Amino acid sequence: MDFAELAALASGHAEARAIQTALKLGIFDILDSAPLDDAALAAAIPANRRATALIANAMVALGLLDKRANRYSLTEVSRRYLLRSSAEYLGGLILFDEAIFETWVHLDQVIRTGAPARPTDMFQNRPEETERFIRAMDSLTRARGDPAFVANRLDLSRVSTFADIGGGPGTYAVAMLHRWPHLRAKIYDLPASLEVARRILSEREPAVLERLDLVRVDYLYDDFPGRCGALFMSNIIHSEDETTNAQLFRKCFRALEPGGMMIVKDHIMNADLTAPTAGAIFALYLLLTTRGRDYSFDEVSRWLVDAGFVDIKHEALPSPPFTSSMVIARKP
Repeated sequence: MDFAELAALASGHAEARAIQTALKLGIFDILDSAPLDDAALAAAIPANRRATALIANAMVALGLLDKRANRYSLTEVSRRYLLRSSAEYLGGLILFDEAIFETWVHLDQVIRTGAPARPTDMFQNRPEETERFIRAMDSLTRARGDPAFVANRLDLSRVSTFADIGGGPGTYAVAMLHRWPHLRAKIYDLPASLEVARRILSEREPAVLERLDLVRVDYLYDDFPGRCGALFMSNIIHSEDETTNAQLFRKCFRALEPGGMMIVKDHIMNADLTAPTAGAIFALYLLLTTRGRDYSFDEVSRWLVDAGFVDIKHEALPSPPFTSSMVIARKP
């Protein structure tokens, strides 16, 4: 690593905050219909003209806007990922990061004490926080393409019932239902999350609601109702500690039919917990906001074996664009 690379890493918050602010001000959506100069853009926000020009110029420098004859317009990247109307809109995640940005100020204290910087409530206690969090998870996976890729990668041809534990917006469950027309799916999640999921699905996928059950389950305290042919957990174990995850896998074992499939999708780390890089950095997010961290394949395998699972395998997903992988196991 040279000076320029280190300096870029150390100042990365500036680029992040600039993008978050441009999105929050609606700059990309405003420019969807036609290019505008700084005066027209400032009037549309509304905002100070001089300051608007500075942030718009910053977006040009980052490759998120074009500037020709003093008029700003969208680039291919911003049109694809930063317009609310896009199916690959990443703005939900960006605005979620903007909302929790202040927690990073407390990272030094969190390192000293080990205690999170905010309640570990999975954003369930305030409706606006729940909405922002669930839509952020939906935004990230749809923009990156995880659900369709995973649905095509898994063989659910002999599975009749699929359940997504902590399935949030239902993005993965919907992808499974589209890929496997014979399948019936369930989402196990908390009441506040399911309310958001129902709104999202009613807006975007009303037809699949006939094959999708939204079931109130707190996986920390409740057993899973009924038996399923496949259980799926995406980005769940990283929010919990080691004891909780061991207990969770035992619950999953009981909830599966004989021969049933257990699928865990997460940042699965190397034995040293230093790779992939995205997982090592994301562990700091988790330190700030949850009881968990990212875990190694050896740790996940041990929980699965102790619960009774067999045929455990680690399947890495192509990187880029993906930063996680899957651990797949079977109930005898």
